[in-house]
Amino acid sequence: MPLAEGSRRRRLLSALGALLWSPHLPLAAQAGPLRVVGSADPPYRSHGPVGASGLYYDLLKEAAQRMGWTLVFIEVPSARALRMMETGEADLMMGPLRTPERERFLSYGQIGLPVEDKVFYTLPGAVPLRSLADLQGRRIAVQRGKRYGGGFDTDMRLQRHEVGDYRAALEMVVRGRVDAAVLPERQGDILLRKSGLGLVKQPWRLPGEVPYLVIARRSPWLARQAELEKAFQAMREDGSWQRILQRYR
Repeated sequence: MPLAEGSRRRRLLSALGALLWSPHLPLAAQAGPLRVVGSADPPYRSHGPVGASGLYYDLLKEAAQRMGWTLVFIEVPSARALRMMETGEADLMMGPLRTPERERFLSYGQIGLPVEDKVFYTLPGAVPLRSLADLQGRRIAVQRGKRYGGGFDTDMRLQRHEVGDYRAALEMVVRGRVDAAVLPERQGDILLRKSGLGLVKQPWRLPGEVPYLVIARRSPWLARQAELEKAFQAMREDGSWQRILQRYR
């Protein structure tokens, strides 16, 4: 190949490479698909043969469709999901409560999700729970990587036993390995109905705190957080948000 022609070809390839990564292209095209990570927690997040669904994911898919974003859903336990967000292996997560520790690597923004009380499930005939103080001396199953708010997470007097998922937490109560399991109410009621484990729900509860849609601070999608927030606001204004919520009443 003549020298001049080779030089022209190299310049052309260099220019093409610069164009493909140009900041003037839509950031979504540069960043690739948005990697959404989280545990399977019906009715909020579900993974099945037809894909990801549930209250949180249906809201996100509606917003993404409006913006033309491509989503990839990754199912992992909550603790692993948070690690992936911290290291930049994932871009977005739905449902974490806000804590100073998490704010180091998660951008919370303005998208708050529906609030859900946390409730306790025990064997029938258990001594009633009326306050946080009543939990002292009792063994309580919690899901690893979750936060529950209401002073529960920071009370060092409580005996918390971490498990991988909420079904295991309820089964531990049945077997007498713990005295109670704490779950988001909507999720706990569904699991109890499907499992037929015969537990009862205590009337006292932890008041719900706002769960958030968060973006990893190390994600290239962080620059488009404001755009995502506008899409969610539009969904609230045109009634789409409420219609999706109604599916999970």
